[in-house]
Amino acid sequence: MKKEIPILLGLIAGILWYGEFFIAGMFQENQKLFFSNGMKIAGVVGVLVGVYSVARQNYYKIKNKNERYYAILRVSMILLMVFLGLKSGTSSGTPFSSMFMNVYVPFQATVFSLLAFYIASAAYRSFKAKSVESAVLLVASIIVMLSKIPLGGEMWGQIPVIGEWIMDAPSSAGRRAIIFGGYLGSITMMIRIFFGLERSHLSE
Repeated sequence: MKKEIPILLGLIAGILWYGEFFIAGMFQENQKLFFSNGMKIAGVVGVLVGVYSVARQNYYKIKNKNERYYAILRVSMILLMVFLGLKSGTSSGTPFSSMFMNVYVPFQATVFSLLAFYIASAAYRSFKAKSVESAVLLVASIIVMLSKIPLGGEMWGQIPVIGEWIMDAPSSAGRRAIIFGGYLGSITMMIRIFFGLERSHLSE
């Protein structure tokens, strides 16, 4: 029964939630509000579970001498941001906003820049134009990378235009196909969860 009840609840909740979008007039306004509030409560519970998981993980890391300093710094920054957000709010000009824009955003940009460098370095070391298709892919990737930096526009004024066209036309078509495949996979997983065929979320 420990596994059958969650499966039954998932089936009922899925039918009720998605039935609202496919069956006109299935619920009254107060019933829609009830389900909407239920989703918000479930989201809050999920946040609390995440907070507990982060606190528990960092607690054990603080007990470990090798990982103690990073865990203490992480917990201190989390508590500082929570304190600033509760005390002064999150609007523009507050200490929370200043910390977010002047500390978090530059760190995030640095991490993504390093990631882009590693990707470009790995591509340069491993990618070779052994066929027409790979040569086209190599040329297109070089043009796109040059179009995103000022050096590309200085080399030739049309590089940013060509790079933008590659991102809007060929790349967009491939991206839509990948997204469509992801949607089909999500629908398949949803159906499997509804009918109890997928039980990985039940620790099976």
